[in-house]
Amino acid sequence: MTKWIAALMAGTALLPVAAHAQDTAGAAAENTDSLPGDIIVTAQRYKQRLQDVPLSVSAVSGDELAARGATDLKDLQYSVPGFSTYETGAGRSTIQLRGISTTIGSSTVGVYFDETPLALDTISDGFNVRMLDLERVEVLRGPQATLYGQGSMGGTIRYIPAAPRLDAVSGSFNGEYSTTRYGADNYKAVGVLNLPLTTDVAGIRLVAGYERVGGFIDNVTTGENNVNSADIYTVRGSFLLQPTDRFSLSLMGLYQKIDQANQDNGINYRTSAVVPSPLRDRYTLVQGKIGYDLDFAELTTSASWIDRRNVTQFDLSDAFVPVLVDVIGLPPGFIDQVGIVATTDYEIFNSEVRLASQSGGPLGWQVGASYNSVNIHQSGGTFTAPGALPFAIIASEDFRENKAFTLYGEANYAFTPQLKAIVGVRYYREHKQRDVLSTNFGLTTSDTGDATFETVNPRVNVSYEFTPDSMVYANVAKGFRSGGFNQTSAGGGIIDVPPSYEPDKIWTYELGTKHQLFGNKLILDASVYRSIWSDVQSNNFAPGGVLLIVNNSGHVSGWGVDLSATVRPVRELTLTATYGWNNLKFDEATADKAPGDPVDAAVRNSWSASFDYRPQLSGNVTGIFRVDYQHAGKGQFTLRNQPTPIIERPRRDIVNLRVGVAAGPVEVALFANNLFDENAPIVTGPFSLFSENVEQRPRVIGISASGRF
Repeated sequence: MTKWIAALMAGTALLPVAAHAQDTAGAAAENTDSLPGDIIVTAQRYKQRLQDVPLSVSAVSGDELAARGATDLKDLQYSVPGFSTYETGAGRSTIQLRGISTTIGSSTVGVYFDETPLALDTISDGFNVRMLDLERVEVLRGPQATLYGQGSMGGTIRYIPAAPRLDAVSGSFNGEYSTTRYGADNYKAVGVLNLPLTTDVAGIRLVAGYERVGGFIDNVTTGENNVNSADIYTVRGSFLLQPTDRFSLSLMGLYQKIDQANQDNGINYRTSAVVPSPLRDRYTLVQGKIGYDLDFAELTTSASWIDRRNVTQFDLSDAFVPVLVDVIGLPPGFIDQVGIVATTDYEIFNSEVRLASQSGGPLGWQVGASYNSVNIHQSGGTFTAPGALPFAIIASEDFRENKAFTLYGEANYAFTPQLKAIVGVRYYREHKQRDVLSTNFGLTTSDTGDATFETVNPRVNVSYEFTPDSMVYANVAKGFRSGGFNQTSAGGGIIDVPPSYEPDKIWTYELGTKHQLFGNKLILDASVYRSIWSDVQSNNFAPGGVLLIVNNSGHVSGWGVDLSATVRPVRELTLTATYGWNNLKFDEATADKAPGDPVDAAVRNSWSASFDYRPQLSGNVTGIFRVDYQHAGKGQFTLRNQPTPIIERPRRDIVNLRVGVAAGPVEVALFANNLFDENAPIVTGPFSLFSENVEQRPRVIGISASGRF
């Protein structure tokens, strides 16, 4: 492994020397902002060329999202090295980066919409964001705790919405119709309108979208077809005020609603569930930002508020009906349906203030503070049919209140124009409270939790630029996520259950290189890293008993590689390829893991390739021919203390095809997603509350039309 790493880095380090004869450093520096393929990002909280960020970052522009036909995050997985996600229903997804993944506690990947963090305490309830009118999506790989806080252990994903333009009226529209093999039709309509209120001073931007996602699973018990259809509604409005060069004010409101009749569960596109499994999720996000130029520094403040309600329902008949008949002794047929419903309400407030230097000297810095408040109320329980029980099999009332405060700072220094260093640190302090009333077969217990969690998280980065378009960098960073509570009453006063578990932490050591060569006709990124994840929050046994609790008994380590390349030999043709590999595994045994077991849900091997050819057919008519290929190796969930110790995530190969023409601002294309009808389940059931597989959507064929003005 060590020799392979050395060879990789030595080879890529020589690339700028080979290219130097054809692309001098001076010419690149003069034209760096105008070269085709350059993307401006804010990964380090200020504007930079993507090439100049000494971190492992992928950025997907709004144009590229449109070219791929991407609607949400799952459409980008595997095409970003080390990134994958699995979805159990419309908009219900879990994300992993660089093999950092878990089914316990809060997310291991930070997610931001503009300046608003979307992290939650429960990993499976992440926010779904539709990719409508986005300027770009940034994927920062590796721990990002210094600038982005808790949960950014594997990395951070940032959705950057398009801001209002103040110079001209503009807009766009997009409409799609498609049909799903074995299933129902799909529809999509999106409109964008940009209106300057006062030219170069104030403007608004409005976005509205509707998506009908056709079902493809039939219920053989009820005789219903396509039971997992979903409707998705999105509305977003933005206001921007820039009365002077020094001051800017922006306001944004976002509303999204998902309504799915049943989640994507079945076997070979059929389900025998007797109880529906609907998913309903809606949220409102309001954000405000102010920026002010103080000459020596840029002051930025932001605040946001989120109101969200999530309702889910699952069929537990297979698990509980036999217990009610064989153990409790109820007559057969009295109860043959057992379902469970949960309603979760979130109210989230975020605020941040940041001061970033604007000095032209070798020293740069930024300091900031943030405050986050999360209130969660979850209620729910089981119901039965056709008969009713005088007690609840399972029920709960769960109240959680989290308040977090952070201070952070980062300094960068250029020792020479080529050699630069960054040092940063974040202090995090969170106070959590939880009150739970739980009922199990009629017995109600009460639990309370009250704890404070603190961590300090540094980062050190050194980079060297051979030319303005070629660099190597080394990065060392620590990431973390907060702790939580166990239900002590489950010990029955006999078994001592620890009331809480602590934050876990990860250190990642990375060596990377980035190159934009031959006038951006060849773009290369490569990185090798080693991650050491300690105090991993794990399912384990309470001392002296068989009761499962969460503690910090896990330890994970391993190597990884990220590679990506983009080639533009001529203006009309773009070729891309990516590869991600990691061998993260548990070093120590826990109740649910053995040494050598992989991380839950992580994809060890993934790669992708795309071919985008846009020839000029006539004066203003351009042809479109695009193929995207994505491969994901197998993964698994490991539960060695359960009757089914290994739950598989099979390997999959997905090919998408898009063919059409663009005439001026109007584009029409035929597309096929999952062209070869890959039928590998996303997760093989039974899994968690799902008694069946989580199914892969079969082939979708359709037509898309879009235009701009």
